Amino acid sequence: RSNNLVKTLTTSSPDIKIELFDNGDIDGDTITVYDNNRVIAYRQGLTSKPITLYVKASEFEPVHEFVMVANNLGSIPPNTALMVVTSGGKRYEVFMSADEKQNAKVVIRYVPPEK
Repeated sequence: RSNNLVKTLTTSSPDIKIELFDNGDIDGDTITVYDNNRVIAYRQGLTSKPITLYVKASEFEPVHEFVMVANNLGSIPPNTALMVVTSGGKRYEVFMSADEKQNAKVVIRYVPPEK
């Protein structure tokens, strides 16, 4: 499957909170989420309650590539999710869509503040 880049975000905080919700009708979508090729959520169902993930960026791992893979398409294809990223007091909303041919990717870049 190809990884479709949906958005690139930059944060000055190493603490990143990610919440994933079903976007639209709750139709049985399930997803697997990778962070830099590591599974951080496996076959989780998307609902109106968030799947909450916490990630810590560092100078040694400043870039995090999150890839959402659709495990199924639910009853209303494609598999859609709303990703809410909270970091450094800022909140970002990213609409993601994945199917059998394409994954959705969000890149978060940590740039520490100048000292």
